[in-house]
Amino acid sequence: MPVSVHKILFHGKDIIDSLIFPIGQLSEEAQEARNKHNMKFRELFTRKISGIYTNKDLINRLLLTSDPFIANLRARPKTKRGKISNEVRELLEIRAPPPIDQKQSYQNLLIQKNLKVISKNLI
Repeated sequence: MPVSVHKILFHGKDIIDSLIFPIGQLSEEAQEARNKHNMKFRELFTRKISGIYTNKDLINRLLLTSDPFIANLRARPKTKRGKISNEVRELLEIRAPPPIDQKQSYQNLLIQKNLKVISKNLI
């Protein structure tokens, strides 16, 4: 058995258990999506004087976009909101049931229990 197959079959579970991230988070989809940003940033936001300046500007831009605090400072795009008609508003409205009088509900419960007892005795 080749060494690589042995490692996967016999030690795969130990390797997976020792990982910090789940295997699904280590896919290439995030890298491919980020490549689009890399190309755009390199084309639009870097100095083309030398490779050093280009890479420095690219790294700075990537650090800016990956920082959650700075990313949240950005203004959110405004969404256009339409008017809601009264019919739709009535459908969306949560209607609370009318308040229940506790004394009345207790009396109804007693009546129901008595009716059950009476119906059992009749059968």
